[in-house]
Amino acid sequence: MVHGCPRCGEAPRVGVLCGDCAAPVAPRDGFLPEHVRSSRGRGEAAGWLVDGFGVGHPVGPATTVGRGPTGDVIILDGSVSREHAELHRGEGGWQLRDLGSRNGTVLDGQRVAGRALLPRRALVRFGDITFVFIGDAVALPEPGVRSIATGHAAGDAVFRFTLRGDDVELCLVGARGDAQAGGALLHRPHGASAWTELSLPPLEFQLLRTLAERALADAAGPARVRGCVPTRNLARALPFQSRFANEENVRQVVRRVRGSLTGIGAGGLVEAAPGRGYYLSWPVTT
Repeated sequence: MVHGCPRCGEAPRVGVLCGDCAAPVAPRDGFLPEHVRSSRGRGEAAGWLVDGFGVGHPVGPATTVGRGPTGDVIILDGSVSREHAELHRGEGGWQLRDLGSRNGTVLDGQRVAGRALLPRRALVRFGDITFVFIGDAVALPEPGVRSIATGHAAGDAVFRFTLRGDDVELCLVGARGDAQAGGALLHRPHGASAWTELSLPPLEFQLLRTLAERALADAAGPARVRGCVPTRNLARALPFQSRFANEENVRQVVRRVRGSLTGIGAGGLVEAAPGRGYYLSWPVTT
């Protein structure tokens, strides 16, 4: 069992990877751990593709990679073609072949034209999604729970807030440091193991993010003001296209996000404090 980073041997920080090896494969905005899966068992691994969350996906001596449902390693991202690339281990070592993909396959910074020798510790990018390739049949640790919501996140690349209602558990996931972007809201009934993803546009996502951040910051404050963000502050903080956004614009965003939440059984999450602003009625944790 490999206990250090399988690429360099240093102490793991992001899943099985150390911080330095995880940095060049950090997942892009909106890409989640559930978006990659391998059809092979971990005991069958002839090598590994390790994603930006530090999770190793086993590959066999002949492995197809793509977005289509019949691939050996499936990457659910629009930048990846249905049949994107192929990895093959022969007598001379590993080879990588691009299968005429739309957005290309990049090996250690160089676009692959046809076939290329695949070093055993290479960086491989399929479309916009980059992996560390480990070309040995080593035993990697089992991943923890695959969801970002339960802690399997790529270091400082993403943030998460978990919210628990009476019947539903939510997890708000987005890129750290980007106050203009949309993001994902994961949801599942209590007792379920699988998450369902709801993509939120920037205004709705940043509304929930702002309210979650205030809820945590005010956790020890007086109950009458705990977690409440004034409507005028939201008008300034949310990424409206106009700098003249007002409180009515905020109310429209609240109505839209409440509609989205109602559809997943979380309609009572965003509440109004009359004359003051809005707050989250469920407990928030990171």
